[in-house]
Amino acid sequence: MATLIVRPDKIGDLILSFSVVEAIKSKYPDEKIYYITSKYAEDVIKNHPKIDGHISIDDKTKTKEIIRFLKENDINRAIILFPNFKISLAIKLSGIKEVIFPGFRIYQFMFKNVVYPRRSKAEKKEWEYNIDIAKRLFPDIEYTKPKLYLTEEEIEIGKKIISKYKKPVIGIYPGGGKELRWPLEKFKKLIEKIENMKLTIVVLLGPNERNLVSEFKEWYIGKELTLRELMATIKEMDLFITNNTGPMHIRGVFEKPMIQIFDPRKAVNPKRWGYEYKGAYLVKPQIDPCNGNCKSCKYYNCMNTIEVEEIVKLIKTWQEEFTNIQP
Repeated sequence: MATLIVRPDKIGDLILSFSVVEAIKSKYPDEKIYYITSKYAEDVIKNHPKIDGHISIDDKTKTKEIIRFLKENDINRAIILFPNFKISLAIKLSGIKEVIFPGFRIYQFMFKNVVYPRRSKAEKKEWEYNIDIAKRLFPDIEYTKPKLYLTEEEIEIGKKIISKYKKPVIGIYPGGGKELRWPLEKFKKLIEKIENMKLTIVVLLGPNERNLVSEFKEWYIGKELTLRELMATIKEMDLFITNNTGPMHIRGVFEKPMIQIFDPRKAVNPKRWGYEYKGAYLVKPQIDPCNGNCKSCKYYNCMNTIEVEEIVKLIKTWQEEFTNIQP
């Protein structure tokens, strides 16, 4: 049997969908797993030993290309974690009978098995919501955390990059997607504080954030990394400080020490999107959760209310909890 998983959007969302892969493969090791993902996040899925194939799409991808992929791989059931009309139509036209579709879409009438996961309530982790959806097809799978896989060669690349710096190395990711970010000036002040603590700083940026290189030129890693190289490098750092964005999920899945900076919007509630393990620290504005209507909010620049000293305090906590991490 062959199952399709659909998650054609951002890096973090794709990573969190891997919980379904782990859960299915743990119970049904012979089940073939295929993916539809975005071209933007495609590299995350490369070298995954439990995924048998994928197609990456963008706005230019034709419906018939998706149908061809589905038929060539004899896919007979689909778990749609994040739908769009083009993919949904392709699945319908390809003749796949067993389809799980998350509701609240006008075109959900195409499928009989519609679920309403109520993710916005943030009562559990996103990866757990994904398992809930998958359980409609595989009711006996267990809740299994997502995993990322690097090849030995990729691991060595990450180690080689970090070996150039004096340990301990603190990685900082000041960029992000559409999330509200901690101000760049605060990141710069934090860097000054960290350097006074005799710790090494390395700033990482994504391929669409070249405009930030000049802001952090002194600490920038020095070259544009591929996504796979970025994953390997993030894994090897002693501590990682990041906004709520794709690299946060890369670090979180590896369960390595990290300071997560969240904004107060309900849609990005850390109860749903954040990480909880030893060494995972959280900071966010101390205001009530909001709907993100910043212009009418009395806390308009709420991310600026997160003080540098809050994060410095967490760094010191990290040093105490991981006693071998000293300059």
